[in-house]
Amino acid sequence: MGSNMKNNNEPRTTWPLLQGPECTGWQDTIAAADIALGEATRIQRGVRDNLKLHQQVRELKEQLRKAHADLSRYRQTHARAVTNLRQYERESGSQISKLEAEIESLLLRHRIYKLMTEHYGLTALRLDPATLILHRDRVAQHVLFQKGKGVPIPEISLGAVGSELL
Repeated sequence: MGSNMKNNNEPRTTWPLLQGPECTGWQDTIAAADIALGEATRIQRGVRDNLKLHQQVRELKEQLRKAHADLSRYRQTHARAVTNLRQYERESGSQISKLEAEIESLLLRHRIYKLMTEHYGLTALRLDPATLILHRDRVAQHVLFQKGKGVPIPEISLGAVGSELL
């Protein structure tokens, strides 16, 4: 009975005691073997379940590793995209500034020539290149002066530059 004693924490396996004249040692052995076989089957089931769980854990770890690799790749792609976007913003900002300056210069030039054309149309003066250049420079100075005072370029009139062209 000493071999049948187990810790209090472990479940006890008790073998049925067969009694009577028909009970022999073989029957006790068969009953013990039957119980041992049942325990072995239970242990085998537990081991199989444990192996399945270990396999699932391995698969989940592999999925997690792949997810981390994908996340790292997406972070790198995002970082490159943000860098390219910021570079594009800087480049386009400088291009926009250049184009705005060019537009302003063209508007100014257009206004100067328009005012000069109106003056020559009204006074019917002859257009010689030296006089045109001199008058253009005077009108340009006057238009720039008016613009510096805050007058919008389209609002500068012929009357304001008439004295510059005489």
